[in-house]
Amino acid sequence: MMRRIINGEKGQVLPLALAILALGALIIAPSLGLASSTLAGSRMYGQAITERYSAGAGVEHAIWQLKYNGLADSLTSENPAVDYSIAVNNMTADITVTRMEDTFPPEPPPPPEGSQAWRIQVAKSVEPDSAPLGQPTTFTYTIYIENVGTSEVHLEEVGDLLPVGFVYTGTISGLITTVELTQNLVDGQWELVWAFSPPLPVVGEGETVTQVFQATATLEEEDIYWNTAWVVASPDSIGKISTGSAAPVGESPYVYDIVCNVEETSVRAQVNISDTGVSILLWEIE
Repeated sequence: MMRRIINGEKGQVLPLALAILALGALIIAPSLGLASSTLAGSRMYGQAITERYSAGAGVEHAIWQLKYNGLADSLTSENPAVDYSIAVNNMTADITVTRMEDTFPPEPPPPPEGSQAWRIQVAKSVEPDSAPLGQPTTFTYTIYIENVGTSEVHLEEVGDLLPVGFVYTGTISGLITTVELTQNLVDGQWELVWAFSPPLPVVGEGETVTQVFQATATLEEEDIYWNTAWVVASPDSIGKISTGSAAPVGESPYVYDIVCNVEETSVRAQVNISDTGVSILLWEIE
């Protein structure tokens, strides 16, 4: 049965309908705005994720180039960095690869003013200059002492600081074969000192003398094992002359700094690359 509308209700229907429509508008507008914001946020989040993966892919591309495609060989101390770009996920990845500064030990300090140390040059070599890890190896060191001055000099002492883990095993030839050796353990390194008694050995003008000896070691990790030799010569104005860090044994892989920028995202990595693999030392995302 249909309900009859009495005279008092006739004017209430339209306001009620308008009120319902107004209330719906109040609810729908924010809902649409929220949906739009959510969609925009999702797009922004998706964009950020895509940029992050693309930048990471750029870093991995640089690692591949370093390890397998000759990029490492092209980076030198004179030209330690390279920039290039690739396309990833329809984006441009800008990549910078830098071979970080070599961690060679510092050079020996210069002689004091007025010294005549320039009259003597001391150098060092080693054979072999590498060895398999974990295998005992005998290394033959040669110290070269050259008189580049205009008069003879006298040698008072010859010394050598072996790398950590190296042990002196004997002298083969040279000036100090008949001189008693003194060995001192200094911070885990054997210091070898041959001190001469008068009459002191003479190195004539333009002459080069050598001292050859051996040491044995078992290399446990990839690294550079440096050796330092020196001589003390007279007259006193010559003093002590050192090779500095010389005669390296082994290899230390270079560390490379890689930065990849994609849009607003940047990924930075530092990697150590050797024959045995790649080690990730740092991975940062900004």
